[in-house]
Amino acid sequence: MIKWAFNFRSWQPTRSEWIFCGQCIQNEEKERIQRFVFKKDAKAAMAGRLLIRKAIAYCLEIPYKEIKLGRTEKGKPYLVNTVQGSLSFNVSHNGDYAVLAASRNGTIGVDVMKYEVRTSVPKFFHTMRRQFTEPEWSQIRKSTEESEQLKTFYRLWCLKESYVKALGVGIGFEVSRLDFTFNTEYLKEYVVTKDTSLKVDGVHLPEWTFEEHTMDNHCIVVANNQQNSTTTDFEEESGREYEHFKVLQINDLLQCASCLCEPDEEFWEKFDPKDEAPQIHRKPSS
Repeated sequence: MIKWAFNFRSWQPTRSEWIFCGQCIQNEEKERIQRFVFKKDAKAAMAGRLLIRKAIAYCLEIPYKEIKLGRTEKGKPYLVNTVQGSLSFNVSHNGDYAVLAASRNGTIGVDVMKYEVRTSVPKFFHTMRRQFTEPEWSQIRKSTEESEQLKTFYRLWCLKESYVKALGVGIGFEVSRLDFTFNTEYLKEYVVTKDTSLKVDGVHLPEWTFEEHTMDNHCIVVANNQQNSTTTDFEEESGREYEHFKVLQINDLLQCASCLCEPDEEFWEKFDPKDEAPQIHRKPSS
């Protein structure tokens, strides 16, 4: 399995860099990226597409220009090309990072969430009360500190989303059907946890494993179902499975990229004037 991360919030693309990135993705994806209102969302989407194309070229040795991506009816990206061997891959972005997990062994889903502070935690939990089981709410409220409760909340949400994304069923899935149980109560920075278990509609699913990571104030979960797998997974460049997420730079994403179209100046001209993110308007103090 490969696990890659890219900090899109710290990436400030130059004109030539952004235009080149636009040349390295399919036209329909470039048009979709142009429609984002804020730079952070455009950069996150661009990073996701470049991560996917890099993973496919690296894992399946398909020439970059020949890679053709499509989306299922539920929006999950997939490889259109007919090739020998299989590759399950998934991307997610939130906070500062876009992440990708890919494997030849099983079915993959990945989700990332940034631990964010909220002003009214009880109200927020009340709004989300139907998304979690009673045992999960007990886990969330085990700590008396709201900051720790929020971390557990985001952890459980990441677990649920990783599973749903692996299934590729979209947002209609009722996540309250999922019940996760921790064996490791709290995650530690850069320590991988793999002992959380899942029940769906009360039935334990031992074929599913969940790799939980915390990195730079983000929670990342990789869901993997190896029940029907008959292939051998590939190894990282070091000759062994790379356990933690490997943080890539923009040069890494573009290392094997090839142009699919001519340079498009308008792609930069539409991107450059946008705000990075929504402005937070605070009430003036009286």
